[in-house]
Amino acid sequence: MARPNVSEAPIEPLHATDYSDTDSGFDEKSLSTASLSSSIYDYEQQYGRTYHAYNAGKYVIPNDEGEKERMDVHYHSLRLTFDNKHFFAPITDPTSILDVGTGTGIWAMDVADDFPGAAVLGTDLSPIQPTWVPPNLEYQVADADEPWDMDNRFDLVHTRFMNGFSIKSWPFFYEQAFRSLKPGGWVENQEFDFNYASDDGTLNPDGPVKAWEKLWSEGIAKFGLTGKCDPELMTRQMREAGFINTTIIPFKLPVGPWPKNGRLRQAGALFMRGLLDGLSGLSLKVFTGALGWTPEELEVLLADVRKEWMSRSTHSYLPM
Repeated sequence: MARPNVSEAPIEPLHATDYSDTDSGFDEKSLSTASLSSSIYDYEQQYGRTYHAYNAGKYVIPNDEGEKERMDVHYHSLRLTFDNKHFFAPITDPTSILDVGTGTGIWAMDVADDFPGAAVLGTDLSPIQPTWVPPNLEYQVADADEPWDMDNRFDLVHTRFMNGFSIKSWPFFYEQAFRSLKPGGWVENQEFDFNYASDDGTLNPDGPVKAWEKLWSEGIAKFGLTGKCDPELMTRQMREAGFINTTIIPFKLPVGPWPKNGRLRQAGALFMRGLLDGLSGLSLKVFTGALGWTPEELEVLLADVRKEWMSRSTHSYLPM
């Protein structure tokens, strides 16, 4: 039976004016339930940062305290952008939810709190999630690019910010997600297109932000990843895997407190804070490991990127 994927739930459209000036939750097993040793905690150390150990080298972003703070700040930014919605799939009483690439586990924790009758599972390459979580929440170390082996189990499979960071094959992801969902289940990808833009032309196409964006994209391509997100292509890939009722819901995640809408202004302020503080972590391995830059050369570029983002005259956003 075909399983519908991205929500058709009605939402209030965003207008252009909105964007103007107690239990242990960690289980040491992969999706295939294979036992993992303590080596998953032997994090790689590079450039003064730590990186995941399980399938080491795949994920280009650190997993240390600084990066965890960035992820949590960006979680709250996106939650404000989504008007406090965890997901848009028309599910009212889920019994089982999978959060792929759970990161710090904050989305899974909030969903577990809001749906106490649902068993929530968060998976990630790094065991960085908290120890004390809602009793209906569990975390596992797993690689989403490997077979999941969890057929007919979930009402919802969710991702967020995986494009460009982790998923190497969306067709494989949709194949695994389709198998893991119960009949009538949904998959929802809350993903970004790494293409910073402005509707009023205030983001300089030849400026530091776009230069960093272009170089970062070249760097992650060497890891077999891409930050470009083509919603129409992802829709076709969903349908090819057997999904129906696909829907694309576009958002603009503002960078900085420039929108007139108060909720979006707060979202933009948080998103910019996370970018300013997390820019080095987002860039280090990509520029030094893949492009051959020195950390000193990189910091010169990043200083200019931060300056452009902090300019009150720049009204930029990230397409979601």
